[in-house]
Amino acid sequence: MTICIAAICESGKAIVVAADRMFTAPPPVTVEFETEEQKVEELAPASVALVSGNSASGTQVVEATKRRLGGKQSPTVAEVSEFVREEYSSFRARQAEETIVTAALGSDFAVFRAKGGTLPAYLQPQPQIYQQLVMATNQLNISLDIIVAGIDGSGAHISRVTHPGVLYWLDKLGYDAIGSGGIHAVTRLSLSAQTRLRNLVETLYAVYDAKKASEVAPGVGKATDIALVELGTGVWRCTQTLTDTLEEVHGSTSKKSSPDFGKLGKVYNEQRNAS
Repeated sequence: MTICIAAICESGKAIVVAADRMFTAPPPVTVEFETEEQKVEELAPASVALVSGNSASGTQVVEATKRRLGGKQSPTVAEVSEFVREEYSSFRARQAEETIVTAALGSDFAVFRAKGGTLPAYLQPQPQIYQQLVMATNQLNISLDIIVAGIDGSGAHISRVTHPGVLYWLDKLGYDAIGSGGIHAVTRLSLSAQTRLRNLVETLYAVYDAKKASEVAPGVGKATDIALVELGTGVWRCTQTLTDTLEEVHGSTSKKSSPDFGKLGKVYNEQRNAS
């Protein structure tokens, strides 16, 4: 229950990303709340991750990826994305082991495995149970989606890692959105004719507009964090002044009027020069 958006612009020289700050406590509480915690996670100087789904699971995958990157200053986006995919798959496998296999077979199997035994050997006399466990582990969905957005020597790239641990590239489309508000955001970006060729200021507005459209979905918060990813300058998080200007320009735009890109561009340049 969230919204995370990424859109390439400036012909592959920059990426605009955005996310809300809504978190949902799991059952039996099931409480939604907004915090000061941002969802745009820096993996490398020019690569970020945005997570939708269980925040605890997402944190483990993201932190494991950071450890594998080991502070590399210029990894390719393909390398970063593959690390995320591998850590996603590894985390899912551990969850299956802990919540399905160990829970079903108990400590006796743990002792058997510690001596070098395998699940097929342990359940050889009971093939039906083995088949049921294999089916249950294959069907386990950890309900986690991760967007990786970054820039390297070959340009800007957006990928998505999703169930059951597969990697998709969205470079040609040029944008993606995940979370409960994802369909609303993608629809708005599509209707606005967003492409990787659009300039940065127009893309800033398009991403903010998509975020606002997604707020009708359950679990999407009102607070908005926006960041830019650029080669050389890395990740720049939009100031509150720029976010307020986006809100003002968005609020004054109607079906019969165009957004004031001149005003938005002026504030953006002022904020970038001041930072």
